[in-house]
Amino acid sequence: MSHEEKKLPDHLYRLEENAAEVERLTDIHREISGENPGRKRGVEVLNKSGIVLLVACWEDFIEDLVCSTFDAIFDKAQEPDVFPNKVLSLAGRSARTSANELEIWNLAGTGWKTILASHRDEILKRHVGRFNTPKPEFIDPLFERMTGLKNISSHWSWPGMSATGASRKLVKLVELRGQIAHKVSTENSVTKAQLMDYTHFIKRLAAISSNEAGLFVENRVQERPWPSNLIYVGHRQGT
Repeated sequence: MSHEEKKLPDHLYRLEENAAEVERLTDIHREISGENPGRKRGVEVLNKSGIVLLVACWEDFIEDLVCSTFDAIFDKAQEPDVFPNKVLSLAGRSARTSANELEIWNLAGTGWKTILASHRDEILKRHVGRFNTPKPEFIDPLFERMTGLKNISSHWSWPGMSATGASRKLVKLVELRGQIAHKVSTENSVTKAQLMDYTHFIKRLAAISSNEAGLFVENRVQERPWPSNLIYVGHRQGT
């Protein structure tokens, strides 16, 4: 199914394309070891590689989504107050002419877009450029500082999974990636089933995050930037 037919926003489409590399590793696993149940020898390296790739996919998606969210507001903005005060205050600090970071917006005239664009670039440089631990404790501040969207991780829930549970599972995934990347060995074997479960999990988190970011933009500019009713993304599972 094509990008246009699925009507996915670019950030989700890129995630789907990137995740196809992870899914290819599970295909190779199947080709080598077959479909029979039981522990397979000599193929765990494929599962470990998949975990590393999957976290990279998630990291890339978060960077894409936070930039897409900012840009969707920025491109429609007629006045600076379309952004929450949190963003205006942070952006005004580097350009303020008084002790109150918000007063600069009364003086900036048409230059307010330049100030906000500089803010975007500064956040990217400070956070995204070094963003290699995509856990909730880093994702939430990144979204709030750049766009004003608070606690995006609080929306990561669905039947059978609480937001707290989803955050814990994400932390476990990122920490598993860290073990593999830094030590190669892990406390427990990494299985194909585990990799597939984490892949489905990340795609679900991504769809929910995209939904929430899209609704946030709509509330700010009264226009929906992309479809905000997606519940799942994947070549094999559909939407």
